[in-house]
Amino acid sequence: MQRKINIILLFGIIAIISFTTTSCYYDKEEILYPETPCDTITQFSYANDVVPILSVNCYSCHSLVNAPIYGENLVLEGYANLATFLNDEPEVLLDAMKQNGKALKMPRDGSKVSKCDISNIEVWIKQGQRNN
Repeated sequence: MQRKINIILLFGIIAIISFTTTSCYYDKEEILYPETPCDTITQFSYANDVVPILSVNCYSCHSLVNAPIYGENLVLEGYANLATFLNDEPEVLLDAMKQNGKALKMPRDGSKVSKCDISNIEVWIKQGQRNN
């Protein structure tokens, strides 16, 4: 009988220890993954500044090849395609990247686009979204 009580106590102690050591823990994303300083470029280039951001974050679904399958036929690859989309709805791209609830979150299954990259795209658009 004493042995059963000892076994029950042992399992109880193990259960208490596991619950207290694996309890809820909330990390703050800003602390774990701090933003790196953003380069302050005065003149943005489509080829040098915009394409790399879109290539990493958007082309897996919105390239010429993948858009019909994964990107609901929205092609962002190539200046003409991007410019057409931005001329129609420039805020949709930025809202999707910002994930602010005004558009679908993009990238859908990827990590969030950095604030610096979003800012760079935004400045490029405000500068007239030139093909340079």
